[in-house]
Amino acid sequence: MPPIIVPGSPAPIPRSPLEDPALELYHSFIQRRIRAYLAEKERICTHYGSLRAYADLHLTLGAHRVEGPSGSLWRWREYMPNAESLWLTTDKLNFQRHAKYRFKRCANNIFELELPPDALEHGTYVELRLVAARNANSPGSNSQGAEKPSNKALKRVPAFATWVEQNAALPEQWCARLWLPQTPYSFMHQRPARAVFPRIYEAHVGMAQPSLAHKGDSVGSYADFSRHILPRIKACGYTAVQLMGILEHPLYRSFGYQVSSYFAPSSRYGTPDDFKELVDTAHGLGLAVLLDVPHGHASANTEQGLARYDGSRYLFTGQQNQWGTPSFDYDQEMTRRFLLSNCRYWLEEFLVDGFRFDAVGNSLYHDFGADDDFSHVGRCFYDKTGQPRANVNGELYLNLANTLSHEVCPTAMTIAEEFSGMPGLTCPPENGGLGFDYRFAMGIPDYWEKCIVEPHDMGSLWYEMTNHRPYDRTISYVECHDQHINGSDAMIWRLLGDEMYRHMSKDADSWNISRGLAFYRLMRLITLAAADAGYLNFMGCEFGHPEWLDAEKHAHRQWHLAEDLQLKYHALADWDKELMGLVQRHLQDFAQPPVFRFIHEEKRLLAFERGQLLFVFNFHELEAQKSLLFAVNPGKYDELLSSDELRFAGHGNLAAKTPPTAHFTAPLPGRIEGDIALYMPPLVGLVLENVK
Repeated sequence: MPPIIVPGSPAPIPRSPLEDPALELYHSFIQRRIRAYLAEKERICTHYGSLRAYADLHLTLGAHRVEGPSGSLWRWREYMPNAESLWLTTDKLNFQRHAKYRFKRCANNIFELELPPDALEHGTYVELRLVAARNANSPGSNSQGAEKPSNKALKRVPAFATWVEQNAALPEQWCARLWLPQTPYSFMHQRPARAVFPRIYEAHVGMAQPSLAHKGDSVGSYADFSRHILPRIKACGYTAVQLMGILEHPLYRSFGYQVSSYFAPSSRYGTPDDFKELVDTAHGLGLAVLLDVPHGHASANTEQGLARYDGSRYLFTGQQNQWGTPSFDYDQEMTRRFLLSNCRYWLEEFLVDGFRFDAVGNSLYHDFGADDDFSHVGRCFYDKTGQPRANVNGELYLNLANTLSHEVCPTAMTIAEEFSGMPGLTCPPENGGLGFDYRFAMGIPDYWEKCIVEPHDMGSLWYEMTNHRPYDRTISYVECHDQHINGSDAMIWRLLGDEMYRHMSKDADSWNISRGLAFYRLMRLITLAAADAGYLNFMGCEFGHPEWLDAEKHAHRQWHLAEDLQLKYHALADWDKELMGLVQRHLQDFAQPPVFRFIHEEKRLLAFERGQLLFVFNFHELEAQKSLLFAVNPGKYDELLSSDELRFAGHGNLAAKTPPTAHFTAPLPGRIEGDIALYMPPLVGLVLENVK
């Protein structure tokens, strides 16, 4: 139903892309998206009963114990359109091909093998050997881009393996094992309720190891993360942990973005049950667990991954993406079913609470959105040459994935990492959206990087902090892993440089450190205070971790810095904890949008209200405001929090007190608002509450 417009009233706020007048020229694209989703969902429900039943490849393909006419047996199935012959090899067979372990070809490009119950057991090492079809154009084969026909048997790690290990003697070799413990892990805790205004802590299990324990190529474990890091995250006030690098990946320095085995939690950190215990421990602490999933591209490795799995392009296109890795071909129904099954698997088998979908733009656009700044919304629909650029079936997959995730787990949280600003990402598919719960505000870290190099005007600051369409829910952040890997520097390092190694004692005095820490506190306060629907922090940034992250020398975090009471790192950690507590104590206020109140460009001042909270910022490095006067909602305002407090490594020129300092507004003739007068030192943020 369209919004009702009363003559003389303000323009209605659009609730979906179809109601957005700025998108009127692109309605045909949005309506096509709706029709495609509704038609495919109806087809799936007609033929399979439900979307959940459709996403069942992990239950029908791979190895499963089943009951046959003569009793229990193993049934192993593989989808390999381009394979001519296929064998299972195991450590018991010395990884040699045997006639009894040869699959038979069935209908629909499925190969099937049945074995007696004692042929496989917990811990059995398994590999596939296949000979690709010599007739590259055989019916039903995805032979485009197929390898040159050869009688040589190709090695493959099974696509649905749930436990894959790296060979310690030959690190380039990986082998699957059957995970069939006699006593499967039993979850003790229920999923936590869906958080209002989620505060997400992004982390990497292996690289969360303490620097004091990091030796050589050691990595952190699921057990250590459960025991030491999860309680830390909870104590800091976060409501969810977002984990990188869980899906198995051969290249550690890819940080988990070149996945080889989509159904196996990485064995570098422990067993599948160890990961289940991690999720269970998080739930016991009230933390949701989100997985970072790259469903747009995969590892280019052939023996360990899906690339050329059957000797052809398999589930992928032949296009080269920006990473030089295979991109999923959403035009193939089996590709969509594979990825949908992957979503269902992690939600049901490990009880994770949702997903951060990586590089969503690679799924939305046939050209991956390459070399485009998307300076105009029209670029989300047409490329530089004026041609439609939508990956229609990529959009379809994302709609189905979000629908399925919420069908399997009604409290699931799905987040889009998407750079182009595609309208409607967080709207329901029926309304022209793509069904995500949130999207990341990816422009904010880029903006802060520029501000550190050169101060920007206050108007642009307000714009960047609040820039989102009214129907798209966004999660804001100062920085994520992108600012810490591949040679990038953390924001704190950009501000302080190597002086961090010499002047972070509470007794040390340095203008550069003082200025940098003050600005860092302001960055985090205003990003959180103006955030639309949630906030994210990357591990260690809550206390200003001084190093970047890599897979070797710096594959750790210096947690001890935040624990030393004599260091300013500890003060920054206290500041972050106070910010998270502020949100928790004022969830009703954060459920309302920020309302602009005051700006002054030359004096670098900005103020806005959010519910009953008032946030005031002085970004000037030298000039204090002895009596800053501006209009706000009338009432009595108590000072709650100042970024300049000594406990946060500030100067103590403005500190919240007990009982709080109160400010009363003065009436303004002919206006509802009243004037408030505040003292604002340089580089300080102040939070007040309207208590009357």
